[in-house]
Amino acid sequence: MTDLEARYGRHRRTTPRWLWPVVAAIGISIGVAWAAWASWSDVPAHQARVHSYEVLDDRTTKVDLEIFYDEPVALTCRVFAQSQDKVVVGERTIEVPASSTSQTRVVAEIRTERRAVTAVLDSCDAA
Repeated sequence: MTDLEARYGRHRRTTPRWLWPVVAAIGISIGVAWAAWASWSDVPAHQARVHSYEVLDDRTTKVDLEIFYDEPVALTCRVFAQSQDKVVVGERTIEVPASSTSQTRVVAEIRTERRAVTAVLDSCDAA
């Protein structure tokens, strides 16, 4: 017996040394599997974005939407125009018919109450 064992007593492990690394590995594996499932389970059959926009005058902004389809579905897209101070100055709902192609573009004009500086896609949902 060493001096430390005589002074403090002998400490015996109640759990095996390998237990906590195994618990951590299982927890990490479950976390990675859940993250993969969550990221791929709710992917919509369509995606949309603003391809370009153009401020035509103080009362009109033209927006060009680009829509990508995995399956043909009719969409209702909501776009709005913002002014320099980020106030919404115009809004429009655009009906996009179902398309058999995998990509389509839709151009629309947004009437504004004053000059806009940008056009933003708010949402694009199945109709």
